[in-house]
Amino acid sequence: MKLDALNKYLEATQHHLGVEEERYGGGFRAIVAHRSDTEFLFCMLEGDDLEATEAQSFLWENPLFPSASGGTLQDALKKLNAKLDLLYEFEPIMGSYKWLARRRFELKAQFDADVDEEPGWYDVPWNGIIQDLQSGSSYYYENSKAHCGPSEKRDLHALRSFKYEGEFSRLSELT
Repeated sequence: MKLDALNKYLEATQHHLGVEEERYGGGFRAIVAHRSDTEFLFCMLEGDDLEATEAQSFLWENPLFPSASGGTLQDALKKLNAKLDLLYEFEPIMGSYKWLARRRFELKAQFDADVDEEPGWYDVPWNGIIQDLQSGSSYYYENSKAHCGPSEKRDLHALRSFKYEGEFSRLSELT
């Protein structure tokens, strides 16, 4: 099994690849992100019924997020590889990192601006989205969705507002 995009992404970002069997024999889930983000999501997936349902809802409703599931370990990794190949262009570089991962998609949120300033935009990082998910509520994803917007939990808002058009319309098949 060739996983070129996954290998290049890991070399470019130094992110963590986590793969675990899903609850109740539902196959496997693969997530590539910062270690703390994968730990949070897997902890929620393994948690009580509410925590697991909220994590599953987040992952199924947001196919842009670098995660995939499959009936077998190989299926989950193949889907994640295909997703990363769709989302990123990889360029070889010299130095300690062998690859540069360039997004083929735009996921931006707005900086706060003073009244007389033109608002600026920033590229939303995956870990910013996971930080926006964390709340004291048992229904943490539903709570975060209800409170996200252009000025609060804006990274999650950017992900929820992403338009799955063109080549990205098939991302739900790779989730």
